[in-house]
Amino acid sequence: MWFDWRTLDAFLGVVALLIAFSSAFYTWLTSGSRKNTEAIAELKADMEHQETRLDRVETKLDALPDRDDLHRLDKQIEGMGVRFGAVEDTLRAVQRATERISDYLLKSGGKA
Repeated sequence: MWFDWRTLDAFLGVVALLIAFSSAFYTWLTSGSRKNTEAIAELKADMEHQETRLDRVETKLDALPDRDDLHRLDKQIEGMGVRFGAVEDTLRAVQRATERISDYLLKSGGKA
């Protein structure tokens, strides 16, 4: 017979050993990519969290007054200062008139 079972058994043993080694080698090679995949997933989750935070900050910044709003507010405050100055002058005049009336009443003995 041209076929030897021992040779076939040895050949299949070598093939099985090669398959086992190649499986172990493939597992070793792909373990790094699995770790990278997990790290990339973590980074994506962190990036989504940062994007959410950035969106909230941008929303708050959009609600803040801009340069033109602050300029208008400054002009309004300046106008109020001018008006308060006029009110202050008026109050001084009222105070002087009140002091004169008080002095008159004190000198006249309360008789009007």
